[in-house]
Amino acid sequence: MAGAEQDHAALVPYGWSDRVGALLADHLDGCIPGRVIRVERIAARVITAVGEFLAVADQLPAVGDWVALDLTAPPSVAYIAPRWSALTRLDPHGDRVQVLAADIDLVLVTCPTDRPSLARVERECVLAWDSGAQPIVVVTKADLDASELVADLEARLVGVEILVTTHLDGTGIATLAARLAPDRTAVMLGPSGAGKSSLINALLGEERLAVGAVRDDDARGRHTTTSRELVVIPSGGVVIDTPGIRGVGLTAAAGAGLDVAFADIVELGAACRFSDCSHTVEPGCAVLAALAAGEVDAARYASYRKLEDEVDAEIRRADPNAAKAERDRVRAVQKAAPRGPKGL
Repeated sequence: MAGAEQDHAALVPYGWSDRVGALLADHLDGCIPGRVIRVERIAARVITAVGEFLAVADQLPAVGDWVALDLTAPPSVAYIAPRWSALTRLDPHGDRVQVLAADIDLVLVTCPTDRPSLARVERECVLAWDSGAQPIVVVTKADLDASELVADLEARLVGVEILVTTHLDGTGIATLAARLAPDRTAVMLGPSGAGKSSLINALLGEERLAVGAVRDDDARGRHTTTSRELVVIPSGGVVIDTPGIRGVGLTAAAGAGLDVAFADIVELGAACRFSDCSHTVEPGCAVLAALAAGEVDAARYASYRKLEDEVDAEIRRADPNAAKAERDRVRAVQKAAPRGPKGL
C-alpha cells in the first residue's frame, strides 16, 4: 500500500487527485495509472510513476486524458477514464469532432497585442465555456501598448478575466502562475505567433519550447509547436501547449458555451415577445430594442449572431428533423412579422 501511495504521489505534479484515483480505481488490476502528455500519429506518450511510455491503443486518447496502462509488451492503453471536461472543435474537414485537450480546468485564450482579433477571442471563449473549463484571456506581447486592446476586450467579453503579460520583463507571469497552482490543468489556445510557447517558457523559467518569429510579409506566425503536449509548471499545475490553429469550428453541442459567453444577450432574449425569437426580424424583440438603444455593442451582437448561425447550421446538418423545424419556424416568423407593430 505504501508503494502504491508513493506511486500516486509521483503523479501529483501532473494533476493526480482523489477524483482521478476514483475514476481509475476499478481498472488498475494488472495496470498502472498514467496521464497522456502527447499523442503521436498511432500511439500515445503516457507519463507514469515508473517512467514514460509510448503506448498503443484501440482508440487513441487525447492529451490530458488519464488512463490505465498495461505494460505488457508492447505497452497499451487498457482504459481511458471518463473526462470531466474536454476542449473540442469541429475538425478542418467539418466531418468529425476533434478533442484538443481533456480533463482541463482553464483555457488560456491568447490574444497578441500586435495583431488582435476580438472575434476570434469571443469564438475561443465559447469553446472554453463549452468545454466545462473556465476561460482566461491572456493578452501577450504587452511590451507594446495594450491599453486600447484591453479596453476593447473588456467591452466585448462578459465574465472573463483578462491578464496582460509579456515574457520580456515578466509582466503578468506570476499572476498567471498563481491561477495554475497548485494542481490545475490549463490548455493554451490561440493563433500561430501569439506567443504561446514564449509564455510557457516564462512559466517554466527556462527556454524549453522552441519559439518562432512572426513573418514580416503577412504577420503570421510559424508553427513552432507541431503537436499538443502537456508540460509541468514548477510552481504548480500543468499547461497543454497547442499548435496555432486557423480554423476553430464550433460543434453542434457548442450552444451551451455560446449562452454563457453571451449571457447578457441571452438574458435580454428572455424578454422577447416570442420564445423562439431569433433576434433578427421579429416584432417585440428585446435584443433588437437594446441594440437600437445602444445598450448592446453592435460588433458583439454581430459576433453572437454569426456564432449562433454556425451552431444552428451544425445542428441542422446532424439532424434533418431540426432542419425542418427551423424552416417551419422561419416561415411562421415571416407570416407574423407584417402583422406586428411597426418598428422594434
